Amino acid sequence: MKRINLSLFEIEVVLQVDRLRSFRAAAEALGMSQPAVSRAVARAETRLGERLFDRNTRTVEPTPQGREFTAIAGRLIGDLRSSLDDLGDYFRSARGRVSVAGLPSVTAGLLPPVIDRFRRSHPGVSVGVIDTLLDGVVGAVLRGEADLGIAGRPASDGRIEFARIMSDRFVAILRQDHPLTRQSAVTWADLAAWPFVAMSRITSVRPLTDRGFAQAGVAAEPEFEVSHLATAGALVAAGLGVTALPVLTLPVLAHPALTTRLLQGPEVTRDIGVLTRAGRTLSPAAAAFRDSILASGTEPAAGA
Repeated sequence: MKRINLSLFEIEVVLQVDRLRSFRAAAEALGMSQPAVSRAVARAETRLGERLFDRNTRTVEPTPQGREFTAIAGRLIGDLRSSLDDLGDYFRSARGRVSVAGLPSVTAGLLPPVIDRFRRSHPGVSVGVIDTLLDGVVGAVLRGEADLGIAGRPASDGRIEFARIMSDRFVAILRQDHPLTRQSAVTWADLAAWPFVAMSRITSVRPLTDRGFAQAGVAAEPEFEVSHLATAGALVAAGLGVTALPVLTLPVLAHPALTTRLLQGPEVTRDIGVLTRAGRTLSPAAAAFRDSILASGTEPAAGA
């Protein structure tokens, strides 16, 4: 089967001639000379092997072959324009999908208002969320399962780029009737005197709480080790211990029996930022979402 080899320019010229039924009017509409329009139509007819127009000095009428050609070519050009509009929307980040991997505290405490604002300004872009621990965030970004991640600063190995958003301060989490609530602020040494609920060693929080106790010069053997923030909060709410967590985790806890106090001696913070795979170009939608996250960076308030 012989393939028809026409340029988009030749198709556009033929469609203009058919629409205006005039080579002169088509030339004016296209900003071309009339001989150039005639040559383009002649090339199209030669490549098709069919006459598209019957013309004389007065009239231009499409042949049956010409009518069939313009009907099909009109749909082709319409589909092409629609596809190019879709591509333009993609490049303008007006359409697409963004997948974000984040720590549970981040996906609960930071992402919802960011996604809400982003969806209002980019209604054609959908956002998927993967909530997982730090290693899972890094892995999802490296494997391409997530366009970007939001988490604490990972180990530097050249594969992940980190753009800081905010500093997330650790606070003491106490039951409302705990004796330490009489103080406006507590120290790591204060917490060490009570049964401590620690996050497991696979979480990004655990190394920082260990560092807080070490810098305070005290030992704190955990009474409990848990993997989920909600479990830590439930244990503290039951009066089984105290804990220390970053401010962004508070929406996950959300227990009426809990309260917080500033945690000092030393002040411990974790950097929260956007993780992207080094050397990888983000889609326009993902780049716009990243910019939206970076623009929203604020220091979370520590309640008391």
